[in-house]
Amino acid sequence: MDLALDPTAVHAGLGLGAASMLSVGPNNLMLIREGLVRGRAAVVASLVTVSYVLLISASIALASAAANIAPGWKTVLTIGGLAAIAWFAAQSLRAAIGRRALETQSRHDETLGACFRRVMAIVWLNPLTYLELLLVPAALCQSLGAAHAQFEFVAALIAMTVLYCYGYAFAGGLIGSVLDRRASLRLFDLASGLLLTGVAVSMASRLVVAIP
Repeated sequence: MDLALDPTAVHAGLGLGAASMLSVGPNNLMLIREGLVRGRAAVVASLVTVSYVLLISASIALASAAANIAPGWKTVLTIGGLAAIAWFAAQSLRAAIGRRALETQSRHDETLGACFRRVMAIVWLNPLTYLELLLVPAALCQSLGAAHAQFEFVAALIAMTVLYCYGYAFAGGLIGSVLDRRASLRLFDLASGLLLTGVAVSMASRLVVAIP
C-alpha cells in the first residue's frame, strides 16, 4: 500500500487555505473584530472553525456530483454573496460613523447562546461561504481523482483553516491590547466598510461583464 503523500493535493489544500486567509470577507473580519472588542475570541474562532471543517469535509461527498452541478448555482451564490457583502459593508460604515463606534462594545456580557446565534448567522447565511468552502473544494477534489489525494487535500485545507481562524481572532486581541480600543475599533470598522465596498463593486462589475 502506497502511503506517500500526494504533493499536488497537499499544495492545493495549502494554497486554497492561504487564499481564503487573505481574502476580505465578513467571516474573516468578524474574527479580527472579536479580538479587537475583547469578546469571546476563542469561542467565535471555534464556532467558525467547526463550521468550516463541516463544509470542507462535505466537499468530498459532493465531489462525485460536482460535474453535474448546474453552473447557474455559482452565479446564484455569487449574487447572494454580493448582497451579503454589500450589507456587511453598510453595517461596518454605519458602526464607524455612528455613536456605537464610541462605545466600549465588550462582548463579555453576551451569553453563549447569543454569541452562537450571531456567529452562525454571519457564517451560514453568507452564500460565499458555500461557494468558497464547499463548491470550490468539491471541484478540486473531483480533479484530484484518487480518494487518498482528496483526503490529503481536505486535511491540508482544514489545517490552514484552523490556523487562520484562531490566528485572526487572537491577532485582533493583540492589536486591541496595545492600541486604544475605541479608536482602533472605529478605524477597523471604517477600513472594513471600505474594503467590503470595494469587493462588492468588483464582484458587481464581473457579474455585469459575464452577462451575455
